[in-house]
Amino acid sequence: MPKSPAERKAAQRARQAAAGGKKLELMLDSQEVQMLAQNCAARRPGREPYELNEYITMLIRKDAAELAQQLEALAKRQCGKCGDRLPVSACPCQGESACWLTNGWHRLKLMI
Repeated sequence: MPKSPAERKAAQRARQAAAGGKKLELMLDSQEVQMLAQNCAARRPGREPYELNEYITMLIRKDAAELAQQLEALAKRQCGKCGDRLPVSACPCQGESACWLTNGWHRLKLMI
């Protein structure tokens, strides 16, 4: 007997979960949706635009690669106060101007 649509969907969700997939719900305002649609089309001129989820997953992968490069470059340096290898995630000297956690962390934050 064939599966019902609900059973097929449940099986699909189970396969995706087993493969490590995670479904996220994302709230965007109308301006962000418009920018996303424009960018999906602009990144593939003369071709079918990227699908929204495809574009977002590529942005995540691109950011991960850029972050890895930043972390690799930072790992060659040390905190000016405690001498720990960067990036420092906890330091008793936080708040002091020579400590990387006071100002250096700005190098890793996302900027618009």
